[in-house]
Amino acid sequence: MPQFSAIAFVGQNANGILAWWTKSIADRMAMYDVSVQIIDLLQEGWAARLDARLKQGRPDFCFSHQGIGMNLALESGNLWTSLKIPFIGIMGDAPYQAPYLHSASGPGKFFLYGVKEFADFYAHFMRGENVATVLLPGYPSNPHASATPWHKRDLELVFVKTGADPQTIRAGWAKLPRPIRDVVEQATQTALAGQKDTIGQIVADAFAERQFYFGNRLALFMRSCWLVDSYVRAVRADRMARQIMRHGGHIFGKWPHLEQANSRAVFHGPIAAHELNKLYGRSRILANTAPCTLTGAHDRIMASFLSKAFTLTDSSQARDESLGIYPSYKSAPIDDPEFPDAVDLRLAEIRQMAKDPAGTQMMLDNVYAKAEERFGLDQFITKMLELILLNAFEADSTFYEFNA
Repeated sequence: MPQFSAIAFVGQNANGILAWWTKSIADRMAMYDVSVQIIDLLQEGWAARLDARLKQGRPDFCFSHQGIGMNLALESGNLWTSLKIPFIGIMGDAPYQAPYLHSASGPGKFFLYGVKEFADFYAHFMRGENVATVLLPGYPSNPHASATPWHKRDLELVFVKTGADPQTIRAGWAKLPRPIRDVVEQATQTALAGQKDTIGQIVADAFAERQFYFGNRLALFMRSCWLVDSYVRAVRADRMARQIMRHGGHIFGKWPHLEQANSRAVFHGPIAAHELNKLYGRSRILANTAPCTLTGAHDRIMASFLSKAFTLTDSSQARDESLGIYPSYKSAPIDDPEFPDAVDLRLAEIRQMAKDPAGTQMMLDNVYAKAEERFGLDQFITKMLELILLNAFEADSTFYEFNA
């Protein structure tokens, strides 16, 4: 009999990545004597399936990416609070992207943020009430990583991302109230001049410079953060995509604003999440742009390590210090006018290494082994299960509760 039982929730996302990721975690949990039932909130009849599952017995915990399902409610309040079932949200985005997903609070609620900036925003700007900590969300191993030797892979340079047109985004700012437009203008300029602080802090500083105190009116602040973040992401993704085009790479995702007909690059359109491992196993270099973060390892970076491919990503001092120990990690300053030259240099370095196929393969094998230990699902699942013990400890500590 399994030692623990759990319910995992999934919902809407762009290419099925969160559903695929959740299933990978659930499958791996079986090795830890944890049985998991997945409830898809987009499937018809999910409420009946959830009710049937709960009637079978109380699960030890629930979990989901982005906290999907944590806000389910009864007339008496939050479902999981009422049932005293702990719920773990694996939060991969900043709280200002979808504040509702970060809003549930109460005993047994835990948020695992993939990067420190997001946890800090939740704690300091949202004044979050839940236990929150920083933990990379564990990336599944790639079964195709060793199928094709690196030097025989048929795709040299691959970028998987859907792009937005920065000009279209910026044109929409004309409808913003002047105080907000001024804040957004300044904050985006600051971020794209070489981001040295979090988006939240950059926006807060822009408000403060205008002696604009938003108090508890967090909607003003968080929507401003979202506007800045969306534009900065779009600009950086566009810059990377244009370098991929210049070097004749392969771009997967929707890029309607780019001229594709006469490009050296090959545009493939969107790709489903369950096809990514096979694609990565054919790729020598995976390009990436981070989501306006200074720390952490984005999932495309973890995927490249675990696919025995090189990474070409935008740089930050903290990220470079953390990930620069992996020789397959290559970064370039995307906010710098010399970004194209830096990309050329990084690609030249990789192509030079390709002249020693055996040595390069050995290096990539070593990176894979180290990344599996640091970023694999096992370390993540182990630490997630520790939170269940923490929840039991808290529930047994009512003697220490204090209400001033």
